Amino acid sequence: MKEKKIFETILLERERQDRDMIRLEFNVHTDVVVMNYIYEEPAGDEDVHKQRHNHDPELLDEETFEALKKKLYEHNIPFKQRRDEFI
Repeated sequence: MKEKKIFETILLERERQDRDMIRLEFNVHTDVVVMNYIYEEPAGDEDVHKQRHNHDPELLDEETFEALKKKLYEHNIPFKQRRDEFI
């Protein structure tokens, strides 16, 4: 059920007029998945004081992540999944 609320937030974020969300990025760790919203870089001539900040990252468990991925595929929302391992 948590994925439904997150998905609704993603849809709202895609509708923003002040920032253009181009994709989501999921950083998968052993105990948590961090979801970041990735935006197109603003043009240099925009007033930086009028821009809203980017959406904060979401912390997901593996089950919520898998359920959310299905919704993203169904609605053709681009995302990138990373499983970086640090030595």
